[in-house]
Amino acid sequence: MSSSENILVFSIKNGNILIDSKKSANVKNFIADLKDVDLATIDKIKDKFITFDRSVSNKKGSFVIVSQFSFNDELTIVPTLQEAYDYIEMEEIERQLNI
Repeated sequence: MSSSENILVFSIKNGNILIDSKKSANVKNFIADLKDVDLATIDKIKDKFITFDRSVSNKKGSFVIVSQFSFNDELTIVPTLQEAYDYIEMEEIERQLNI
């Protein structure tokens, strides 16, 4: 299985959550694409992301947010979708090497 097969990307656009439903049940890494979401909306939901991040981490997965805003030091936030994929790939390598 390639690393992108165990990554679920979801985005929020116009108040709706869009999810790639073609993913397998083996998903353990998540990317929240918030590049089209304003800071006021992010502020309303960031506590949910912190809780979700902890849950994913406890299951040896990764959660990365794509946003132009750096709104929380506890969360991994990157500016592009490619950087999110790269970050998860690096974390997967670290897990395999037990770093």
